[in-house]
Amino acid sequence: MRLPDCAGRSPGRRVAALIIKPAQSASAREAALKALVRYEKDRAYLKLVLPNLTQALPDQEKALAAKLAAGTIQHLNTIDWALRLYAKRELDTFTPWLRNLLRVSAYQLIYLDRVPVYAVVNEAVNLARHYGHRGVAGLTNALLRKLAAEVDQLPWPDPKKEPLDYLVIRYSYPSWLIKRVLERYGFEEAVKWCLANQEKPLFTARVNCLRIKPDELIEKLREEQIEAVHDQMVPDMLIINSGTGKLSRCRSFTEGLFTIQGSSSALVVALLNPQPEEVVIDLCSAPGGKTTHLAERQQDRGVIYAVELHESRISLVEKAAARLGLKSIIIVQGDGREIDSLNLPAADAILVDAPCSGLGVIRRLPEIKWRRSEADLLTFKQLQFELLAAAAGQLRSGGRLMYSVCTTEPEETVQVAEAFLQNNPDFTTLPVFPLLPPPLQPVFKGSQTLTFLPHRHNLDGFFIALWQKIR
Repeated sequence: MRLPDCAGRSPGRRVAALIIKPAQSASAREAALKALVRYEKDRAYLKLVLPNLTQALPDQEKALAAKLAAGTIQHLNTIDWALRLYAKRELDTFTPWLRNLLRVSAYQLIYLDRVPVYAVVNEAVNLARHYGHRGVAGLTNALLRKLAAEVDQLPWPDPKKEPLDYLVIRYSYPSWLIKRVLERYGFEEAVKWCLANQEKPLFTARVNCLRIKPDELIEKLREEQIEAVHDQMVPDMLIINSGTGKLSRCRSFTEGLFTIQGSSSALVVALLNPQPEEVVIDLCSAPGGKTTHLAERQQDRGVIYAVELHESRISLVEKAAARLGLKSIIIVQGDGREIDSLNLPAADAILVDAPCSGLGVIRRLPEIKWRRSEADLLTFKQLQFELLAAAAGQLRSGGRLMYSVCTTEPEETVQVAEAFLQNNPDFTTLPVFPLLPPPLQPVFKGSQTLTFLPHRHNLDGFFIALWQKIR
């Protein structure tokens, strides 16, 4: 069976061309279509392009546009496989506009039971007619009606005879990644892994306890029509149950009372536990979520050197610190692998939240699974090891070194940790499970390092290791 690994390939021979007419998005479906074309042609991330495309839409339509675009990319393999059954030609022969119009419509037909078929097809035909011509509209109408008529009888691969093919098509992941998941977990748990990485993650926020108490922020957000409750697993974190679309625009956010951040990410700094007056280095600081968390945990009374290689991303750290009212952060432009050339003092603690494949946060960034290859893991592994090696030399005796990545792939996690200890005998592992919040301690009892898995812990996929320099 030929399996589609859909990563926005360049189209081949073009048929049924659509004419692009610049216009404001009149509906959520049109905004989603434009976002998908940007994703494919420009490798753009949805969260960066959707705000401009949905600016004129009401909040409900904005939310729908985001759901349609993200859902289409999340299920891209399945959608393209289904469309091929009825298109009778490779999707690469369509233009990006027609291809993605069919994709977003197929997503609704396959996955959104509450949307009537006639509404999906009519909207798609109208968009095809608006952007193209009668032939495109007719093709769209015929193909989608065929799919709708047989959507409950799609010929899925047999999970017993073709487990890899089944998971790749049924749950929509690249085959190289599913092969690894099957080898690690077996079929039954691989299904759980696939499903967990398609679920909508909790939307969480970190309270800036230097300015407000969690209970006070909950009440303040309620006044702004945003419902929040305490995160029972992670201290000083809130779960946002409603109003997420306006969270970054509300007054409490602009006043610096909280930061939007995932719970796994927040645990990194909590486990490093920086103390007031300590010198801390954040070796890969942008966009600033963990940098500002370090400052808050130190009560803004230490010194944090935020190292960032890319000048274009330094402003993200600056803006985050300014919004939260933090004064202890010193931004240093430079390559973390060359930290000895930056004239920084010996640190009490160093955080290496390293660049990685990001495969632990697929449910937040579905684009990531189509943009990574197995070869990327070794590239990231080398970079991660070089960053840790550089950090080790900048740490004072007795200092703490934290390594974290939002992935669970062995090359970037346990293999990096093992290689670091082999090459740095003056470091010892500090068990992190005793430092976890009480609800998580029984889950990881005895663990030297931490690996959070979405399908086991309902947390973003993360790996965390903590070492101490003993001499």
